[in-house]
This record gives sequence, structure tokens and C-alpha cells, in this order.
Amino acid sequence: MKRHLHVIALGLFVLFLLYDILVWGSAPLIPDVGNDIVDSANREAPLAATYILLGRSLDGSMPALQAFGEGRLTAALSEGFPRIRADSTVAMDLIFNTTWNVEHRWLKTIYWFPPLLLIATAILWWRRPRQISTIRGRR
Repeated sequence: MKRHLHVIALGLFVLFLLYDILVWGSAPLIPDVGNDIVDSANREAPLAATYILLGRSLDGSMPALQAFGEGRLTAALSEGFPRIRADSTVAMDLIFNTTWNVEHRWLKTIYWFPPLLLIATAILWWRRPRQISTIRGRR
């Protein structure tokens, strides 16, 4: 089991990265506040801007993925839409400094999983057990 931990961490990295790309990629599609969120992410949150950039094409290719991402993001951020509409320059501050509901808490938590899991994967791969050969074969 210990020799496969880096594979498990890599699988979790891919899973959470896909989730973040799907959810954040649908941000421009949210009516009234989508462009405000994207503009604020481009100014203040490079990781969110990366998720949005990568997710736009993926969400645009399949309407079901787009609906899933838009539903998750709307459920998480809907309580903050009036404040984002009032002052669009602080959208990322509002998203990451307050917690409106359970979905929002999960969105903020899962946002940080891919970078942390990438680091964990690298460390676990570097520290994985290696097979040691003590007897050399004939030459």
C-alpha cells in the first residue's frame, strides 16, 4: 500500500482538478455577476483565473457539464450575488473571506485541494519505496 500512495494522491489531484475546472469554468455563464467574478479573478486570484480559463472550453463542449458547474457555483455563491453586483471589484474578496452556506464552504475548501495534492504527490513519489537488489547478476 505504501508504494502506491503517490498514485492515489495523483488520482485525487486529477479528480479535484477536474471538479474545480468544471465549476469555476462556468463562472462567466452566471447571469449578472459572471463577468464581475471573472474580472475580479483575473486581477486578484491567479488560481481561480486558471481554473476559469481551463474550464471554459470544457464546459462549452458539453451542456451537461456546463449545467453541473453553473448549478454548483450558483448554489455556493447565490447569497453573495447582491454584494458582488454592488461592488464588482471585490468579488474574490467576498468569495474567499466570508462563508454563506455549506456549498460555499466546500467550494472554498476544494479550491485549494489540487495545489496541495500536487505537492503531496511529488513528495510521496520522491519518498516511495524502491526495490533494492542486493545480489548482482553475472556479467
